[in-house]
Amino acid sequence: MAVKIVLILLLFSVSLGHAQKYLDMECQSAVGVVGENTKIPCTFKFLSVYSYATIYEAIIKKKGQKNPVVYINYSNNEVQGDTRVKLPSRTDPSLLFTNTTVSDEGEYEYQLYTNRGAIRDRGFNLSVTAKYDPPVINSVPEEIKVGDGVVLYCSTSGGYPAGGIHWFNSTGANWTERATLEITERDDRLLTMSSKLNLTVTDLSLESFRCVVLNSSFSEVGETSFTLRRIGGPHPALVVALVLVPVLILMLIIIWCRRRRKRASREPAAVRYFCPVSNRGLSEDEQKENENV
Repeated sequence: MAVKIVLILLLFSVSLGHAQKYLDMECQSAVGVVGENTKIPCTFKFLSVYSYATIYEAIIKKKGQKNPVVYINYSNNEVQGDTRVKLPSRTDPSLLFTNTTVSDEGEYEYQLYTNRGAIRDRGFNLSVTAKYDPPVINSVPEEIKVGDGVVLYCSTSGGYPAGGIHWFNSTGANWTERATLEITERDDRLLTMSSKLNLTVTDLSLESFRCVVLNSSFSEVGETSFTLRRIGGPHPALVVALVLVPVLILMLIIIWCRRRRKRASREPAAVRYFCPVSNRGLSEDEQKENENV
């Protein structure tokens, strides 16, 4: 293959002067998403009366690399290299990267041989992005009390390129300066980001924290919240519930007692026990009955 490509390049060199009189080409750079298809728009520019061209061979290389990413020979129906890289047709010089990966990112050199001559050294740039997974927060230890030290970890994975993680407490204050960020690369070259926040709990009103994931453009792409768990006591929400529920029950009893019938002697004993009433307005017999209950 190497010898064949060298011969083709020599042919390009011989025919280049002729080609530039009739045909040129322009390619636009693009941003691809990992796992999706990415198109590099390329168009012929005709410099003569010709208005079409047929592609015979194509060579796509990464800048600075000797071997092509892909070599396509339409005359022999031959494709060598990365078969994910294709041309839509023999008359359309655009390129299609199927199932884009992080390794596709880079600057490229594009060369063509057509029935109108050769075109070489036409470059384009392919950038690649991938969205990070929703973040997850963990604490060490899992339960704390006032005065304890605790470490919060916020992690996310599967994204590209590197971004950042910000921390906010329950009042909205940014605590990112207190955290350290670690970024590691997976086997598929996608990234994992993990932020470590060390803190001492001095006020349980500040026990809720929010982790925000930022992409390389510093735009928010995900967030999650976390509330520290206290040792030896119920959660603040439970404390509030334990206080409010008895108060509500007492209020209901008072309202019910106020609406009871005027003659308490005719009501069950349980009602008269919980809702004692005055004897005012009752007959002597009814007053005696109330006193005997």
